Amino acid sequence: MPEVVLGIDYGTKHIGLAIGQTLTRTAQPYRTILNNKTTFDTLNHIISEWQISTIILGLPLDMDGQQQEITRQVKNFEKKVRHYCQRPIHLVDERLTSYEAERFFQQKRNQQQAKAKDKKMIDALAAQIILQSWFDQL
Repeated sequence: MPEVVLGIDYGTKHIGLAIGQTLTRTAQPYRTILNNKTTFDTLNHIISEWQISTIILGLPLDMDGQQQEITRQVKNFEKKVRHYCQRPIHLVDERLTSYEAERFFQQKRNQQQAKAKDKKMIDALAAQIILQSWFDQL
């Protein structure tokens, strides 16, 4: 049975989300939400609406594979998501995903296929890249 999977790119201000499904093993950027006191209510609503079975969370490491301050924050976020959302969570190395998403967005801008105000979609694109890399590893 195909399952719907949620990809998350954690940020201290914004959280990028992507949706994918296991049948085609493809991910699409979904949206960006604010990281604030309503984050878990919003995530639960999305999980319910999309009938999410699994969550894929990007784990930021430095280029040497070492943890950094944001890594600790993501691990704390993971614990909260696991508690509030009651879904299995897999951590995926997200090195260079934000850079790749930024580069992709800039290409779209250069081709007049994206507007400057769409910049908030970079976080959702990063979530798509994280989720797609998880699918590719299956």
